[in-house]
Amino acid sequence: MDKEPANTIPISEILGKLDLQPLRTDGPIVHYPSPLDRRRKAILSVNTLTNRWSNAHHQDGTVLDFVCKYLKIKQEEYTQADALRWLKNMTLSIPDQLPDLIDTAGLGDNQSVLELRHKKTIQYAGLIHYLERQGISLTLARQYLKEIHARNRQTGKDFMALGFQTVDGGFSLKTAYLERHIGPLAISFIRGVTPKPNAIHLFKNVMDYLSAISQLNGQGFKGDTIVLNSLSCLKQIFPYIQNYGYRIAYSWMDNDNTGENVTAVLSTFFKTQDDLSHHRMNKLYIPHRDVSTWHRHQLNLIA
Repeated sequence: MDKEPANTIPISEILGKLDLQPLRTDGPIVHYPSPLDRRRKAILSVNTLTNRWSNAHHQDGTVLDFVCKYLKIKQEEYTQADALRWLKNMTLSIPDQLPDLIDTAGLGDNQSVLELRHKKTIQYAGLIHYLERQGISLTLARQYLKEIHARNRQTGKDFMALGFQTVDGGFSLKTAYLERHIGPLAISFIRGVTPKPNAIHLFKNVMDYLSAISQLNGQGFKGDTIVLNSLSCLKQIFPYIQNYGYRIAYSWMDNDNTGENVTAVLSTFFKTQDDLSHHRMNKLYIPHRDVSTWHRHQLNLIA
């Protein structure tokens, strides 16, 4: 996609695909919640005649200007080339039938009933003990996780959990007894050691990811990583991979029926990408169900 046709894509259409709905309309000006501002009531105004946007910070611009700023907010690469690739992926239709191979009913609601009270470096003894039982060092865990103090708005009860930040700014929560989320269910993206890498790794959850890193003596992957956090987030990974230029995709899914279904979905999608080979890593940890169980067995933490 080139610059000129990219700037003709209606901004309102892009905002719609980001699940943002108009707040009000003043003639040709349509006002939306702003994805460029972390303030809850921030407004993004779109002139449907000129296809330009503006906000309260006296910023305005074209479609490409918007996408660059949006990618920067999401802590992704935000050059014009990155924006053009993002727009191409956004406007391409990803086969809807792919995720239908997996039954995601009941895997989680779209909006958590939990609210964040505060977050800090992991210090609580109960969470540290849980990490020890998982074979994850505190030093490694602190690189990726936070100690989250949360409240259930329905019950009014407070609790603590390990929190793994998602691409939408929320947290996937984990303790020995629960798996929940703050904010919308979303994937987590981890940039690799190598700039513009040729590989992408895909994990079911953060404990599988940290277990794999632990097996590498705490050294991060050279390639990028996506952690699903929930199987219902599977479809979210496709725009991150489509047309990016990855050459190898490593899937680290479970050795069970669900894991096989997820791997089949991924394999089907990868075949739509030019020069992208799929390496199934689950053979590495057979006969164990997942990476975490295999890692704990290697450390004699389980029989």
